[in-house]
Amino acid sequence: MSRAHTAVTSTARVDAQAAVVGASLGGVMAAWQLCRAGVKTVLTSEFPWIGGQMTSQAVPPDEHRYIESFGASASYMAFRKAVRAHYKAQDRFVDNTAMTEGCNPGDGWVSRLCFEPAVAERYFRDLLQPYVDSGALILLEAVRPAAALRNDRTIVSVTLQGVRDRIGCTEVRADYFLDATDTGSLLALADLPYRLGKESRSEFDEPQAPEHADSCDQQPVTFVCALRWQTTPVTPVPRPPEYDFWRAHILPNYNYPLFSDHIPGHEGFSTVRLPFFSAAAMAGEPRDPTLDLWRYRRIIAAHNWQGETVTDVSLINWAQNDYAFHPLLDGEVRSEREVAEAAKALTRCFVHWLQTEAPRECIGEQGYGFPELALVEGLLGTSDGFAQQVYVRESRRIVGLQTLSQRDILLYENDTDDWHPATCCNSVGIGLYNMDIHPTCVSGMGSNAVVRPFELPLGIFIPADVDNLLPACKNIGVTHLVNAATRVHPIEWLIGEVAGLLAAHSLDTGAAPAGIYESAALTTQFQSFVQEQGVPVHWPGDPLAANNT
Repeated sequence: MSRAHTAVTSTARVDAQAAVVGASLGGVMAAWQLCRAGVKTVLTSEFPWIGGQMTSQAVPPDEHRYIESFGASASYMAFRKAVRAHYKAQDRFVDNTAMTEGCNPGDGWVSRLCFEPAVAERYFRDLLQPYVDSGALILLEAVRPAAALRNDRTIVSVTLQGVRDRIGCTEVRADYFLDATDTGSLLALADLPYRLGKESRSEFDEPQAPEHADSCDQQPVTFVCALRWQTTPVTPVPRPPEYDFWRAHILPNYNYPLFSDHIPGHEGFSTVRLPFFSAAAMAGEPRDPTLDLWRYRRIIAAHNWQGETVTDVSLINWAQNDYAFHPLLDGEVRSEREVAEAAKALTRCFVHWLQTEAPRECIGEQGYGFPELALVEGLLGTSDGFAQQVYVRESRRIVGLQTLSQRDILLYENDTDDWHPATCCNSVGIGLYNMDIHPTCVSGMGSNAVVRPFELPLGIFIPADVDNLLPACKNIGVTHLVNAATRVHPIEWLIGEVAGLLAAHSLDTGAAPAGIYESAALTTQFQSFVQEQGVPVHWPGDPLAANNT
């Protein structure tokens, strides 16, 4: 049965062996691994910067506690080393990192490596440029997928539409398509089954799942902006039309004003308070251990630079500007574009509140408002100080040959700090991050549950209903709860690599992904291929020994 969606007249056609649709973080790494394997590849990009959550969405990497030594692919570790080398090569840079271990350019405490998103974008461009120059990679920019043609279990083509010019279209045909969009848009365009939002408890017996499934109960999105701490006051952003609404908004279930120093706690509907600024740090004591919001996602730390012209810059991706009023995907009230615009309006309102009404008591002063805060034009590749793209935490997800659920990654009952990774015989990658759920769009539930180090089984990369489409971003076969742990940077990076390698291996051997999954011998062969490309498939038996290697 053939299905076509959104009738569009194509004006150009591009053919390749593999088409990576979406230049997300996973998409970039999928394209890189495909090109390394000698596969003629197309990579499409909707936004000016490639790299997704690391760049166009402006989110510093969320990483696990072992990342300085092990627990990620070789290419991810090489990236971290290159970012530090970039800063250390600057004449005025000095490593005075105080909040974390290792050289941390922004000295933020969300990660051991906070940095300017433009540095990552340049790294990705340099990584792919040799393949663009050789013709192995065709990079189509300022386009988004508008239609997909499917013939039964085969994706035949994807039609791209220009972001700015909606008249000209490009039809891409390939042997394999990789959905590397942040939203899993190809799954919807190709009319394939997918999961979205929360599954019911009965489906996977997940302890934290609700009794009834709800596709609209998705994680919130956030529109990130960059703020600089000025030495002199600036004119606040104009009071937005939505300001009075958001200023008065009480977060459901938590019962505190959204615009405040309260944030959701780890479990239940508990709350904690974090100061906006550390008084000691603002007074020149960078080693003050206070966990303040300003240093949470700081990407430029003045004390890491010689001279007096550098000032702090922080990325505002806080609980206070999470937009959970409407789901981003498949909502009946607002479209994706409208949700993104509403999220940006919320962030603009929060910036105005910080500049004009936030209490200054955290720095030991009376009064309200921090007029020293200013939006930073240009730093995120935009003229208004905002990111290029809304930060997407949850995607449509494939219905895979396997589904990774909360049961697979739970801590043992009464577990201690002993090393108990969750293993699987057909693992093709590893991951670790808390099950970090921001208060969702319907139930308002938040969580930050600790899980075991886990492994990614091959079957979560293979859709059950199509033969030549692979997930390469946040759209692997996991539940809503597990997506909260697999959505972070090192794991999405690895997902892209594995998807690219799986397509390359299938093209080289002639074995379909499902055939590889069904054969123990072929699975072992693919696992060896993945490891040869620098992707670990199992956690070490002893973390202390691995830490010393």
